[in-house]
Amino acid sequence: MEADELDALRFADPADRRAGLLALRPPNAGTNWWLGVVQHVTLAATGPATPEAERRAWAELAVAALETALETGGLDAREVATREARLCLALAPADRPRSLRPDQVARRCLTLAGISPAEVAATPWSLRAEDVPVMRKLRRVRILVVPALELTEQVEDEELRGELAEWRDIVPTLP
Repeated sequence: MEADELDALRFADPADRRAGLLALRPPNAGTNWWLGVVQHVTLAATGPATPEAERRAWAELAVAALETALETGGLDAREVATREARLCLALAPADRPRSLRPDQVARRCLTLAGISPAEVAATPWSLRAEDVPVMRKLRRVRILVVPALELTEQVEDEELRGELAEWRDIVPTLP
């Protein structure tokens, strides 16, 4: 992966960004290649050395990389959602692409959790070997919910804020 090639892609239109990312991808490139691309462009979008005027273009490329990785199976939906949440948190509102609005990103994380706070509260578990599958499931839920909770201050939808408040009470009980 060449940084110059990624630099050029940030000025492309969305379809060309996707095509360019796919053209850069080596044969049999998997998750690690996509993570490298995402890390590189995310750092460019959020790093202190990046001029303010360039942040949004890098952020748009980061979102395109995440979406393309998801579409091609390079990253799963949970990985993409949590990385989008972290990117949303790191960017100033003016630098965020439209698809990185806090309400949308938090909702995506909660939807992927696939369980309600009440269901989590009703799920018994303890630190025993026979509860390991339950603990793993609840840990996957925690990994999705925590980034959504970090967006609470920026969420505008009152219903979503209420759901996040319920999760805030439950998260400390998760493994």
